[in-house]
Amino acid sequence: MIYLDRDAQLSLVEQMLSQLAGLIQNGQLPPGSRLPSIRKLASQTGVSTATVVAAYDRLTARGLIEARAASGYFVCHHRPQAGRMPLPIPQRSELDAVWLMQQLLQRHSHVTAVGSGFMPEHWLEDMLSSRFLAQFARKGKRAYAAPGAAEGYPPLRSQLSMKLGRAGIPAPPEQLLLTFGATQAMDLICRSLLSPGDTVAVEEPAYFGLYAQLRALGMKLVGVPRLENGPDLAVLEEICSTWRPRLFFTQTLLHNPTGGSTDASTAFRLLELARRHQLLIVEDDVYGDLHPAPNPLRLAQADQLERVILVGSFSKVLSPAIRVGYIAATPELIQLFTEHKILSVLNSSELDERLVCELLTSGSFHKHLERLRARLSHHRAQAVQGLARAGLEPLQRFNGDLFIWARLPPGVELRVLVEDALENGFLLTPGDVFFLRHAPEPWLRFNAAAANDGRLFDYLEQRLGRLAARSQTLPSTLPAPLPATLPQKESAP
Repeated sequence: MIYLDRDAQLSLVEQMLSQLAGLIQNGQLPPGSRLPSIRKLASQTGVSTATVVAAYDRLTARGLIEARAASGYFVCHHRPQAGRMPLPIPQRSELDAVWLMQQLLQRHSHVTAVGSGFMPEHWLEDMLSSRFLAQFARKGKRAYAAPGAAEGYPPLRSQLSMKLGRAGIPAPPEQLLLTFGATQAMDLICRSLLSPGDTVAVEEPAYFGLYAQLRALGMKLVGVPRLENGPDLAVLEEICSTWRPRLFFTQTLLHNPTGGSTDASTAFRLLELARRHQLLIVEDDVYGDLHPAPNPLRLAQADQLERVILVGSFSKVLSPAIRVGYIAATPELIQLFTEHKILSVLNSSELDERLVCELLTSGSFHKHLERLRARLSHHRAQAVQGLARAGLEPLQRFNGDLFIWARLPPGVELRVLVEDALENGFLLTPGDVFFLRHAPEPWLRFNAAAANDGRLFDYLEQRLGRLAARSQTLPSTLPAPLPATLPQKESAP
């Protein structure tokens, strides 16, 4: 139940506190559960009883557990906290994805976002311990008051250049631009290279936030089906011949939401197709560091950044509060993106960039990734089994991904389930938002870590059968699916 790492920056007490608090908050230790005795937990984890006492004392102070005389420690029964449940927005379909992103970013103590795109908070605390932050704050205080370079903190760009070089991607510092996460990176690329009305090719399904960004900028989106081995190149070839898109957006490694990765054969054929049609490829690599292979193939590696623009981020593996992303591209494109960055936000947060640089240079980042991959693999296997027992059909052919792509059983109306789950404390991520049109089947995206929750499995098992009948009679009040934006031939550029 508890895993303690004696080489971690967090103290043993802090690690035990964080993990027990996480088990309580995600429902794996439900109210009324009895915790192991002090001696038993000390024996199980190989620590002193004083360490367990200190952790239990802090949990008691937080109101998460209580001590009962001659009985031990028990998880508290909490009253529901005041506050409104997040409600579906009015019938404005163009805001569907924006509403969902807003809910996933908010903290609701009474709602668990089991389809979130972020790691659990207690998985990331080890890298940002109070001891590390105190050491970091004592370094270079004067620099925090000075403006940062528009291109980003130079030492971090050098560290990032070495990191990409180890992955076979030649990206000297002058070919790197630091951004406020991958979201701003995508925005800068689109504003620099596209104009309203331009046609772009996107994978389908794909991250709904990208669809929303492109729609907001007035682009016409053409979908390329995502297959098990990568994008459907036959469809992309036809799209290039007919619509001549300016850009193609793809995720080579650990695709969101299906979890698949593009194989080598497809990757090289995609680059050849791009060369023939003068197509630029935007490669979204925000989850690439979580791939279990030691050096998985990226398009940017095979292409050497000639036709590929690589977008990455540290927000997924370090903390969503650390908004540090990057773009790797040709020097000419980096200069163009930098000009647009200056005009939009002037410069990014050098404080965040210095923090990431310190983490990379300390040597602990690699060990942190190894721990994340191991925990993710373990929780993913358990979550897949739990969802399957509850009646869903999760795809199981991929390992190590943060996401689980699961199909609802026949007869359950997706939007009715999403609404019912919200009322019962679970924010689900419906599959419709990952498609330009309606999803061909009723899919849900789950976070492999957050979805490993016995309460969720119990809820789904109890409700799926009932909702199959209910969905036949109750109208849904959730927003309608986003309208399709597939351009017709007569209006194509």
